[in-house]
Amino acid sequence: MGNTFEFALLLKTARDVARNFSAGSVVARELSDWAESLQPNFVWDSQKDRLIQGGVAPQRWRQLSECLSNRLKALGSVRPDALARNIAELSSYVGLKAAEQQILALAVRATQCSPLRSLCNILTDDANLPIEEAVRHLTGLPSHSVRRALWPASRLMSTGLLLRERRPYHGLGLEPPGRLVLGLEPPSRGLQDTLSKLFASVPPAMVEWEDFAHLGPQGDFALKLLDGALRRREVGINLLFYGAPGTGKTEFCKVLAERLGARLHAVGETDGDGEEPSRFDRIQQLRLGQRLLASQGRSLILFDEMEDLLPGLASLFGMPKRHLGSKVHTNRILEGNPVPTLWTTNDISSCDPAFLRRMTFTLELRTPPATIRTRVWTRLARQQRMPLSLEACTKLAQEIEFPPAFVGSALRAARIAKAGPEGLALAVDSMARAMRGGRVIAQRASNVHEFDLANARADHDLPRLAERLASAKSELPVSLCLIGAPGTGKSAFARHLAARMNLPVLERRASDLLDKYVGGSERNIAAAFAEARDTGAFLIFDEADSLIGTRTDATRSWEISQVNEMLTWMESHTLPFACTTNLPDRLDPAALRRFSLRITFLPLDPDQRGAAFRRCFGQPAPAGLARLDQLTPGDFAVVQRRVAVLGLTDAREILAELEREQAAKPNARVPIGFRVA
Repeated sequence: MGNTFEFALLLKTARDVARNFSAGSVVARELSDWAESLQPNFVWDSQKDRLIQGGVAPQRWRQLSECLSNRLKALGSVRPDALARNIAELSSYVGLKAAEQQILALAVRATQCSPLRSLCNILTDDANLPIEEAVRHLTGLPSHSVRRALWPASRLMSTGLLLRERRPYHGLGLEPPGRLVLGLEPPSRGLQDTLSKLFASVPPAMVEWEDFAHLGPQGDFALKLLDGALRRREVGINLLFYGAPGTGKTEFCKVLAERLGARLHAVGETDGDGEEPSRFDRIQQLRLGQRLLASQGRSLILFDEMEDLLPGLASLFGMPKRHLGSKVHTNRILEGNPVPTLWTTNDISSCDPAFLRRMTFTLELRTPPATIRTRVWTRLARQQRMPLSLEACTKLAQEIEFPPAFVGSALRAARIAKAGPEGLALAVDSMARAMRGGRVIAQRASNVHEFDLANARADHDLPRLAERLASAKSELPVSLCLIGAPGTGKSAFARHLAARMNLPVLERRASDLLDKYVGGSERNIAAAFAEARDTGAFLIFDEADSLIGTRTDATRSWEISQVNEMLTWMESHTLPFACTTNLPDRLDPAALRRFSLRITFLPLDPDQRGAAFRRCFGQPAPAGLARLDQLTPGDFAVVQRRVAVLGLTDAREILAELEREQAAKPNARVPIGFRVA
């Protein structure tokens, strides 16, 4: 037995039960066996008090009841123990009535005290009594008080302090949350100590408010909304943050709380034993947190990874309907929560519309732009004591479009392995493959030369166009279709325009957007336009012929719907964007009509070829260069790298490599006669 107070409570409960049942009942037989099991803590005064085996005679049953009463009277007045005081203080804070407090104390004790749990089991399992009837016998409370206390709308049950088990086999059939029991038990002293153990502690944020500047007005709105809700004590405030893993959803919640000077409490992280919680454990902790934290000043609740709370998700895995929970019950929690709740999920598409309708505000968190990624790389490298210069961090941020969480993990792995930049590259690559399901995607090159208008040729005046757009900035909703062979500088020109307009670049390849699942490509296209709109970015689609190909030859419905999605966004998008393609004949005519300008990039003219030769190889251009009329800036860049590998210095050998590049082009003309250097 734990202590004198608990032993006295046990004696009183057993005595009350004995008074309510006859000697011939199942309860009498089981209670007799139970009393025998208490030895040596509970010993009869004399041989005549010992219970006979095989049954209970009326005289012996009276003797047992008298013995329990005498033992209880002999203990006298007993001071409440620490658990009893904690239960009383919590009950007063929540506003429980006396009957509710007594039932809560019984349920909490029954989870921890084996003899008391066995005593409860005699009534609920052996005697098969309803829970209300068992509680009445165990507490001595009137039937109407027990019914009111266990009514679903009562404060005891609605707060989540107790959960009714539908088929109780062990114990009382009323289970308090495991974390509640843990919080009430010694060495907890007082209400604040109890509350601190009820909810998982949230560590400080690893990032800063400025690291979420790319969220723009939406991030500011979330901050203002929560501030107003806390000051006015608004109910039913729920904010949903969604986005790919690692984009900083949880960190943003921490930063919001710190910015507001509010305490952030995580619920549903573990059960009472520190193990994985069930869906019902998480809901019960949420309900409990809403009630217990409502009077704790500026408090916020964090419900991370909410996927397992939503009934719709479980059906995807073939779970029986009875395990999916009540959607109505979840909706009611959302409608009346007194504490603002921050929800996070990786995939909003799996959320039930009824759930989303009850969100006060939703916000998508995306991978931040290169400027913010540079800040994160720099700070996390410093925290992990990795010797990375600002230039190295900038280069990594430009090459690697990964969320901050992956940056921290890769840096930590490299630091532990003491592998330096090479190990960091390996860690980043391994994480990239894992997140893409093992699929490898080429990183964007960081060694692209700064675009030079003098080194480009097109059927439009490129310098004049760049000057015009730079003066108009983002106020001119221009859409460009950039056409030309590989290496003519289409994508580089689009990035040059974005820099002149002082806009960040959001570049997406067709391989980034095309999805094997029906509707996935359309969703990715919409997300790209939406991200450009929200971040004020210059959107660039490479390989656009794969996205807006002609619908004339389409054989599948998704091929048509994909083009339709692009056309819809092209009409409504108000910021500059560009599409590049090598195959203009494959573009849908309706898409071509929607571009403000269609610019065809051409091979370099003779003067440009000569200038490119001098710039790339540091020597005068040979005479034979004049006949290579299909060369592009990209061809010179490729040959420049090849020459460095082969160690070529002779102009004739370099010219031969350029001829190889031209000969490989689909429309190349094979020169006739001898080659003249």
